[in-house]
Order: sequence, then C-alpha cells, then structure tokens
Amino acid sequence: MISSKQKSKIVKIQNREELERCFPVMKELRPHLSEQEYLEIYRHAHAMDGYEIVALEQSGQILAVIGYRILYDFVRGRHLYIDDLVTTEKMRSQGLGEQLLEHAAVVAKGLGCKSMRLCAVLENEQGIKFYEKNKWNKRAYAFTKKV
Repeated sequence: MISSKQKSKIVKIQNREELERCFPVMKELRPHLSEQEYLEIYRHAHAMDGYEIVALEQSGQILAVIGYRILYDFVRGRHLYIDDLVTTEKMRSQGLGEQLLEHAAVVAKGLGCKSMRLCAVLENEQGIKFYEKNKWNKRAYAFTKKV
C-alpha cells in the first residue's frame, strides 16, 4: 500500500518503458490521449522543444508527473514552462505536486531561468486553488482558436 509517509523519489523519464509507466497518470490529466498519441507527442516535443517528463515514484509506482520545457519570449526571457502537472487522484493533497513544483524551480534556476510559467484551464478550479496556495500569480488569460 502506498502511503504519503513513505519515501518517494524524483525520476527523470528517459526511455519508452518509463514513458509507458507514466501514461496512466498523465491520462488522468489528458483523458483524450491514447497511449500511442502520448508517445508520439512526447517524441516530437522532446526532439523539437526539449520537453522533459519527471515523475515522482514510490514503491515502484508512479504517483505524479510534471512535463516542462525551456522557452524564450520578450516578456519573460528564458523561462521554464510547465505543460503538465498531475498527481494520481488517490494521492492528491499529500504534497506530491508541491514536490514536483519545487523540483521544477531547482531545474529552472540551474538552467538560468528567471521565472516559471504555466496555464490552467478556467474550469480547473481545484488546480487554480492549488497554484494560488503555492504562491503562483494569475497574470494573463490564455486564448485558443481552432484553425
């Protein structure tokens, strides 16, 4: 049985087997993706943008994942952009997301980033509360348009 009291470790995902182990957790955030689509998107994003996935593992089980990349723009300069952050439903509210955000901050500082950025959909009230609790500031609306 997994417990929040047990020691967890942060693992940088580096091969297909590890990606496959992360898929059930990522699927909780991205239910529209098939495993094949997930693997294909990762392959392209990693090759083109340096997208990385880091997982929090405990007793051989993946409990939470974060996906990020380094971006440059005129507003923030070099910054770490978090595309994905999810903890398995049964392990939420136990500090795992905070651990991954702290890890991302260490990575960002180590890579010379001045800030981190992410977007949360408006309907994700629980996620928005989580980010506010962790001292993230609302700074913009993100817009989308299908073409």
